Amino acid sequence: MPAWFYNLHVVTALFLIYAVFGTIGFIAYKLNKKYFKLENHSPIITVAQQTSITFGTLFIAFWIALNWQTLDNLSLDSKSEAQAILDLYSSTHAINQEPQANNVRNAIENYLNSIVTEEYKSLEQGELNQHTGELFNQLKIAVYHLPAKTLEEKITYYHITTSLNTLVDFRFKRLDYVNGQMNGVLLIFFVVLLAIICFWSACINNHNRKLSVLVLCSQYLIILSSSWLILEIDRPFQGYFKVDNSAFVQIQQQVTQLNYTYNK
Repeated sequence: MPAWFYNLHVVTALFLIYAVFGTIGFIAYKLNKKYFKLENHSPIITVAQQTSITFGTLFIAFWIALNWQTLDNLSLDSKSEAQAILDLYSSTHAINQEPQANNVRNAIENYLNSIVTEEYKSLEQGELNQHTGELFNQLKIAVYHLPAKTLEEKITYYHITTSLNTLVDFRFKRLDYVNGQMNGVLLIFFVVLLAIICFWSACINNHNRKLSVLVLCSQYLIILSSSWLILEIDRPFQGYFKVDNSAFVQIQQQVTQLNYTYNK
């Protein structure tokens, strides 16, 4: 879904979904009263209703479980990446040459500050932050330029590059969640599936009009609210259930304390 959808208030987003698919249901209800009922296709309509609702329910339940697990995974990966930053920063105390050590520390601090203040604002819009990426590249360059001539320097270089590689892995894993999974053909399939469910659900042949409307509204409330939940948590950096930068803020505070210790 486009970024503007996730910037909507919860009530507004729900109303938009109800309005769009409710219109489809209203059209189907009118068509059913005018054409389908006269041709006595109620057994066929019943099969269509059961098939679409059953398949749609299973699909929605599967995606809710999958996306909810994605939220947990992203939260864990964010904490792991933040911890990797702290481990990398802690490793710099083993660098014997202070200018190189300060260079790496400054690169880490700049990168971490950019994550907290810049990158997450971009992620909330469904975009990557170019400046944060540049600072991350500068951090890698600073680490790879560390001296590794003596045995002690080689051991230090090995530990620091290992920490950096761990950080790289967790960063790539975290940013993989930006675009979500409900994109392209899958998103079109999901929208078409909802339209089919809403269409056939509205083809109710019941003389009690109030009961028909009540049943139809109940079905729509469950199906469309569940669909909103799927779309809402599909992009875990955006929307109401987003994973924020709190893990990095906590690590930033610890890095500040370490920096004070190293500069004593």
